[in-house]
Amino acid sequence: MKIVILDKVGSTNDYVKKFIKGGEDVAVCARMQKKGRGTKGRSFVSERGGLYVSVLKFLPLNSGEHPYKIISDTAVAVVKTLKAFGINAAIKWPNDIFVGGKKICGVLTESVTEGGIVAYSVTGIGINVNNPIADEIADIAVSTKQILGRELDIDSVLFTLLYNLEQKQEAGLYARYSCVLGKTITVTRGDGSVFQAVAESITEDGRLRLDSGEVLSSAEIRLTP
Repeated sequence: MKIVILDKVGSTNDYVKKFIKGGEDVAVCARMQKKGRGTKGRSFVSERGGLYVSVLKFLPLNSGEHPYKIISDTAVAVVKTLKAFGINAAIKWPNDIFVGGKKICGVLTESVTEGGIVAYSVTGIGINVNNPIADEIADIAVSTKQILGRELDIDSVLFTLLYNLEQKQEAGLYARYSCVLGKTITVTRGDGSVFQAVAESITEDGRLRLDSGEVLSSAEIRLTP
């Protein structure tokens, strides 16, 4: 895998797409982003000290597999990476990584299908490492520096992450690392309706099955105290 490390960039996801025609896997890491993006088009604060990396991967997934595998494998790789530095993290469906009830990492994946198969994907990963956490999100976000009481070497975290991303992940780890299964959650649908349910299981294609039998393809969820 080709690795590109930049000091500053608008968006690592946008930058890594410049390499699509080359046909090789590429990871682009930036010390800070000016136009970082999160899920649903939200801006993603990307101050110096965090780890911001986007990975272009030519798979391909065959027609019998599901793009969810990309998200689940990435989330598992992040949990393993944090574990390597002494941090026990968990996955909040579908693609956020939490420690002690606070978000430490977000994952954003774009997949491109050609001829009925996923030909390549672009996955953006943002981990709070040594970057400051703004006061307005201090109750919902956390960094490795806050947890460990010391700074980590960003490149050590980066290369540990890239190693884990290259490994074949054991089936079932995504569910095993989940922090929502068996818990009561508050679900907010796209239409704004809100209700509570117990998260029962995760389907093979990455949807969340509730105790009511309903299966969520997408929704905002949070753990209910």
